[in-house]
Amino acid sequence: MDDQSAAEQRGKPSGSGVTVDAVLEAKYLDYCSARLAEVFLSLDAERIYGLVEEAAAEADLNPADLGFRRMVKLVTDKLTASVPLPDLEEWAADYRDHPERYDPYLLGFWEESTAGPSGGLDPERP
Repeated sequence: MDDQSAAEQRGKPSGSGVTVDAVLEAKYLDYCSARLAEVFLSLDAERIYGLVEEAAAEADLNPADLGFRRMVKLVTDKLTASVPLPDLEEWAADYRDHPERYDPYLLGFWEESTAGPSGGLDPERP
């Protein structure tokens, strides 16, 4: 693998020219997942099923035909559209300056997604 390919795998430039490495991107996705899970879990059953019905109607699906996973996916997609989340670049910039604001919300999924073949963190990743 040449140096350019290795650099592309470790980080990618954003639209603003800021490079966001794979670990930071994984932490961002972990943070967003945690925020969505927090909102999802705060909803009562009636609201969740209301969101399932709304999302099913929008997708021209019959809620009675949906399995649990599909219902959760539909609600998650609706929440993703309505829960205010920062974009990757602004989140990464703020995380670099203040990781203590975000680390308590990370669920640890980022560690799994950045693990190398041996199961530990990839030593080539920052």
